[in-house]
Amino acid sequence: MSKQELLNEIARLQTKLDHFETEWSYLDRILLECGFRKGIMTLKKTVENMIYENGNSVDEVGF
Repeated sequence: MSKQELLNEIARLQTKLDHFETEWSYLDRILLECGFRKGIMTLKKTVENMIYENGNSVDEVGF
């Protein structure tokens, strides 16, 4: 890969990361507004608890 190709790839990845961080922040904010006290982390724990209560493991449901 040439230097220019590497720089282009870095720029592409930076753009994707910026988009991901924006979406993650938005999701966290709306979860907080919906009553998940710690946002995404609370949602994750809630889903894990639901899975375990049904007798499944996280691996069985594809997490």
